[in-house]
Amino acid sequence: MQFLYDFVRIFIPLAVVIDPAGMLPVYLAMTTRYTPEQRRRIAKRASWVATFTGVGFIAFGQLILSVMGVRFADFQIAGGILLVVLCIIDVLIPGKPAVNEHADSDPASAIGIVPLAIPLIVGPATMTTSLLLVNSYARGYEERFGAPWGAIIVATMVSAALVMNVLLLFIVMWHSDTLVRVVGKNVMMVINKIVMILLAAIAVSLIRQGVMSIVSELLLTRSQ
Repeated sequence: MQFLYDFVRIFIPLAVVIDPAGMLPVYLAMTTRYTPEQRRRIAKRASWVATFTGVGFIAFGQLILSVMGVRFADFQIAGGILLVVLCIIDVLIPGKPAVNEHADSDPASAIGIVPLAIPLIVGPATMTTSLLLVNSYARGYEERFGAPWGAIIVATMVSAALVMNVLLLFIVMWHSDTLVRVVGKNVMMVINKIVMILLAAIAVSLIRQGVMSIVSELLLTRSQ
């Protein structure tokens, strides 16, 4: 039962940052001039690339940070600041930043990878949140199952939650035309802005936790 409870708590933040409702208007805007078959190819390619990139970062992200000499608190603060900026841009201007709607190359190999899969689906928000979730839950599971199995279990849970969210987004993109007709584009845009405000709150929380971690380390160092 604890696994299910923790999995839900992991799933929800990833659902907020991946944001299927907010991505739908962007996906439609980027694929308006393509045929239904091409739009489905774009959705497939973007989902596969986002899944492999996200799971790969969950598996090796902490190692990459260690090799580069970057502490997780540093990553939290930097990621949080970037998320706040992205949220402000998203709330104040239509659509999402860094979207090229007029790529002339094959859409499945171009738009489906950049910018749809990266950085819109799996970008700073998803990467920061994924590492935060792994680090937040790893200690408790390592106390129960020992190292490194606790961290492996948590990483598997985060990866599964990420895959499920990308699958949900794929379903939304696959049936995008029907969803827009039922819900309405204006309603989807309102949902997107609300989600961005929630994401900004998560970003502020990341900055706060990173600052608190650094301050705690400094105080601990001085007391020794």
